[in-house]
Amino acid sequence: MENEPTKAVDNRNPDGTFGPGNNANPAGRPKGKTLKEYQAEKFRTMSDQEKEKWLKEHKISGELQWKMGEGNPKNDVEVSGGLTIGEVLDEIEHE
Repeated sequence: MENEPTKAVDNRNPDGTFGPGNNANPAGRPKGKTLKEYQAEKFRTMSDQEKEKWLKEHKISGELQWKMGEGNPKNDVEVSGGLTIGEVLDEIEHE
């Protein structure tokens, strides 16, 4: 029994983080670059002309270019109220 790994659910701190001896991801994050890091580095090393050519060839819209550079706009909006499928269909029919 001493050699049995600690179960993650049995080894949580009060704040929900994993405690010592957790075996949820024993190897940790894989070594090397993530795809995001790889692409960001590749794009950073391009000349301005190469970047423009790549954006044009891949038909990247201005909006997507902005998101690539600045990140997505805040979208954690709370919505309250209710809507039924019937109300949605009525609205669609009247458009």
